[in-house]
Amino acid sequence: MRLLLFNPETEYALASGASFYTPPARVEKLRREMQLLPEAWAQPEDMILVDDASHLKSKFKLAEWNMLEDLMSKYPDLIIEPWGWNQALVRKLLDHGVPSDRLPDDSVISRIRELAHRRTTVLLTSLWNEKVDMDFKTDVPVELESIELCMDFYRDNPGCWLKAPWSSSGRGVINTSADMTPELVEQWCRGIIRRQGSVMGETGADRVADYATEWLMRHGRAEYLGLSSFSTSNRGKYIANNMMNQALMCEKFNSQSILDIDTVITVQKTILEHILRGYDGLFGVDMIVEKSGKLRPFVEVNLRRTMGMIHIIP
Repeated sequence: MRLLLFNPETEYALASGASFYTPPARVEKLRREMQLLPEAWAQPEDMILVDDASHLKSKFKLAEWNMLEDLMSKYPDLIIEPWGWNQALVRKLLDHGVPSDRLPDDSVISRIRELAHRRTTVLLTSLWNEKVDMDFKTDVPVELESIELCMDFYRDNPGCWLKAPWSSSGRGVINTSADMTPELVEQWCRGIIRRQGSVMGETGADRVADYATEWLMRHGRAEYLGLSSFSTSNRGKYIANNMMNQALMCEKFNSQSILDIDTVITVQKTILEHILRGYDGLFGVDMIVEKSGKLRPFVEVNLRRTMGMIHIIP
């Protein structure tokens, strides 16, 4: 039996590194409105953790936070499975009576936080370039730790993307070709560096499609779950996943990318097992296919369940 929880603020909580965290109002609103999202992957015996079950209807059992201590006693094998783990969630569960031995310890959370930083894409992309032929190499992201470095990167790379080290679903990302003045870019970078210590810079891409490979990591082995496709705005914000069965989606990917999906999966698997050591759980790898057919194979790594996993159709 699992106790499922949708907590879309998890990357923000990881960024804070704090045991007590209040998410932005828009993210808190999203969490409340989508509390029942785990219905999409729940099994008949599972329960879903919500704020107030009296206002919700579900075919699954619902549990509230004030019920947790009793639930832990009643179901000694109950597995808590959130959208994603972070220190603030662990603290909140402890405060509501969940024993520490049912939760990830500090070292596990610290490792998740470290790997969820976008600098992980630097390591992943660098390894990709070592393993593929020259024709398939791609630009490596750069970590920028000062305003001067940010503005130099911005000036040297027209149309570049600047990203907060921890964020998700296209939030914490700016496309500098989208009506961004130098003053606005500098202001944004100052805020991110003040809060998160650096900014990640990526060269512009003539994007034609967004894909993600979906994975489960267990004991150092990465199991491929499927390919997903999604839509984003011109500013890089997530809009929705595209519904398509795996055979058609792989066929579409192969028609757009100069590398076939089987090769991509094989190379990604080797690299992911090397870099993501110490992580156990679900994760997704976002990719971009450019107009030329070139692939950016490690745009982002989401160390949590993803929307793409919900929409994988056999």
